[in-house]
Amino acid sequence: MQEFRAIETNVIFSELKWKEVVHLLVALLKNGQRISLVEGWTKAQLVKLRKNESFFCPACQQEVILKLGNQRTPHFAHKKEGTCALEQEAESQYHAAGKIDFFHWLQKQSISAQLELYFHQIQQRPDLSIIEQGKVYALEYQCSTISETLFCKRNGRYKKAGIRPIWVLGAQHLQQLSPYRFKLSRFHWLFAQNISPISPQPLIFYYCPRTKRLIRLTRFISFSSYYTFSVPVIEKLSDIQFSDFLSYPSVALPPVFWSEWLEQKKIWRLTFPLYRGKINRAICADFYPRCPPALFPPEAGWPLQHSYLFATPPFIWQTYILLFLEKRGICSLSSIYNCIKEKMKEKKITVRYLPLARTYHYTRAVYEYVQLLEHLGYVRWVNRQTIAYVKKWTFPKTIEEALLKDCCLLERVERKQL
Repeated sequence: MQEFRAIETNVIFSELKWKEVVHLLVALLKNGQRISLVEGWTKAQLVKLRKNESFFCPACQQEVILKLGNQRTPHFAHKKEGTCALEQEAESQYHAAGKIDFFHWLQKQSISAQLELYFHQIQQRPDLSIIEQGKVYALEYQCSTISETLFCKRNGRYKKAGIRPIWVLGAQHLQQLSPYRFKLSRFHWLFAQNISPISPQPLIFYYCPRTKRLIRLTRFISFSSYYTFSVPVIEKLSDIQFSDFLSYPSVALPPVFWSEWLEQKKIWRLTFPLYRGKINRAICADFYPRCPPALFPPEAGWPLQHSYLFATPPFIWQTYILLFLEKRGICSLSSIYNCIKEKMKEKKITVRYLPLARTYHYTRAVYEYVQLLEHLGYVRWVNRQTIAYVKKWTFPKTIEEALLKDCCLLERVERKQL
């Protein structure tokens, strides 16, 4: 098996040495020789090997057991009485099969990769460690749920070492409600990652070892903190290259998007006032002096390229901007940003936590909304930092009127491509 070469890094040490710590698929023999269970062994060969050899964990040096059941992939396991400080969360058969798939996929591309190598300097052991074109990558195939604290701790250590993590979720985490509608929890959004400096948006990777397919969720346009519109790109792992993990796929919004968005605005109007949580009541109280929440202006609640930066539904934070502009008449961009910031302090608006996608600040979405209002003729730029309110918003008197105005405005909004 190809050995990893030391590489140069100026981050925390001059020579990165690849040292192995095995949890599942690799162990050492008595003579120190490394044995990997992904190297094409037959079961008969492994039975004979187990009879004649002892195996040891490269991390703690304790003896491990070679397990050869009929239901699971052959693997090593610590004895019950043994303890290993470097053991991580339990791995399922699904997880083991997935990282083996990735390992063989990288081998076929002649890319230098190793399973379960341990970086002593940062105390991390990714599922796969990869060196490609002088750069080091850690591919983490995450099938279990881990805490946000642990997730951020791992990423911080990789960053400190100059290692770029690539996170892939197990496809069992994918909650697809319709062809383009998904439910994403705060945990799932942790894995939204900007894969290149010029990526227009982050994406989330999923992989299923049963179907051998990689799923990339792209073009996020969130409806709320949990529900989002997204375009999935689904391909066989064998049909893509490692470079595809480092570039954003070119995908267009499907024609059905706009009708789905219009339906979502209808849902907001009919259901939001029914949710009587403390925050919702406070938001309703803010809206009521000017409009009942169900009759928010049709000019609010529109999709933007970077609206995913907010966990709060767009009709809420955009209505706050409309009310602020109506009151001020002429105002600076910074004052609009401060308005949103105040609502964030009051917990009426929430910014999405995206530790791997920090290219853009939430003010990017606010600026895009101001641009949309200018495109629709409701505001004009006085100078680069100041806008003027020049056309009144629409305040419908009935739900029927609101829905009709939404449809009419859709044609104009649709012309401004996302």
